[in-house]
Amino acid sequence: MAKPVGADDLAKQVRVEALPATLRPQVLRPCRGQYEMFTHVLLLDAGQAAIEMASGTAEVDSPAGVILPASSAMTLTLGAGTSGWLLGLSPMALANAIGAGPESSLLAPLGLHQIIARDFHPQTVPDPDMLARAILAELARGAEGGQLAVVAYMRLILLSVWRESRVEVSAPGHGSELHILEGFRRTVEVHFRSHKRIADYALLLGITESRLRRICQRNLQRSPLELVHLRMMREATTWLERSGKSIAEIAHALGFAESTEFSHFFKRHSQLSPRQYRETVRRRAEAVTGSLTSFADWP
Repeated sequence: MAKPVGADDLAKQVRVEALPATLRPQVLRPCRGQYEMFTHVLLLDAGQAAIEMASGTAEVDSPAGVILPASSAMTLTLGAGTSGWLLGLSPMALANAIGAGPESSLLAPLGLHQIIARDFHPQTVPDPDMLARAILAELARGAEGGQLAVVAYMRLILLSVWRESRVEVSAPGHGSELHILEGFRRTVEVHFRSHKRIADYALLLGITESRLRRICQRNLQRSPLELVHLRMMREATTWLERSGKSIAEIAHALGFAESTEFSHFFKRHSQLSPRQYRETVRRRAEAVTGSLTSFADWP
């Protein structure tokens, strides 16, 4: 079972911002700072937007819904009078919204491609504006069950944009090695804090542990355990760099029973204790960029 996410943690995994109409154009760079790995969803109620990415520029008129993969080069230019919502999901939140079951393979590629639903009038789900407001309310309340509610609302929004776009998003064939790797990635995002055994991950994927190990080694030149540890280290370095939480609080958030256990794990992978790492980052601002690439997402 995945470790429950508290209200403070949930607010760091999900982004919800209302975009009120202004008299002048606005320029947004969504994937900056803590949001650099986020997949974003732009919901336009009124006006126009220009979406500039490395692959080119897309002009979008309201009403529209757009799924935007993580890209540090992405720029959104909202015309005067444009209003709507900007939503964002961390890799973990996206994995939770997509799910890890067999039916989730339809949604699996959504964070990899830009998807535009023009003339966005979804008939199969509640009004996206209402869903965005519901997510904002859940984050503000911090009530029990908030994570489940937010994930459900986000999944409805992703599903509605994908359906209304009428875009055929190609997914790897079921049972292919790429399909299994993507399933493993999503499953790790959901469960890495609970310290599951690799055999448990294989069971969730419906394959043997030895096959999972062979696939990871052949395609990524890493063992499944190394990949899980890379994900855990990326989370740990992010907390150490960008939060004021104590080492003990970070250890608990990552599922370690004792802070000493977390410290041993961290030092084994970085040659620094968590405290030394945090002090190094504070002394040298340039260490932040370097550290993030050292424990980047999977190859």
